[in-house]
Amino acid sequence: MKISVMGIDYNHLLSGKALAEMGNEVTYISKDNKRINNIKRGYYNSYEAKVIKSLSKKESIGFSADIKEALKNTNMCFISEGLTADSDNQMEEVLNTAKIVGKHMNSHMFIIDRSDASMSRVGQIKETIEEELKKRNKNISFEVIANPDFLKA
Repeated sequence: MKISVMGIDYNHLLSGKALAEMGNEVTYISKDNKRINNIKRGYYNSYEAKVIKSLSKKESIGFSADIKEALKNTNMCFISEGLTADSDNQMEEVLNTAKIVGKHMNSHMFIIDRSDASMSRVGQIKETIEEELKKRNKNISFEVIANPDFLKA
């Protein structure tokens, strides 16, 4: 299964590592191209290093700032980028990320919102993605799932 994780932090890295150990192909996506390039060059903080250096060569994990390519044929996408303690700001970030997913998805996808207040937002996320698909004149099926604790480290 091809899985994308929108956002990179320690917990996301641990979750992705567990998914890769199960045989999935995992790609971490960030809008921060500089951060992606630094990770690819081996520059990361001590917490990230613990996870990244523990990956075996057989595990399929990648890092990308090319959102369109990373979402190509993705089966499952975790929205994790922009999660903050400020619930209003967090909602805006989650919806911005949902908009990006809608702009670039090209096949059926399960979209998992990992934010803490996600249960009340499933409808908003779904509407945001549907709007982007309509702009592209695409009829792609998808499911939005609220599960803030899925594989949380």
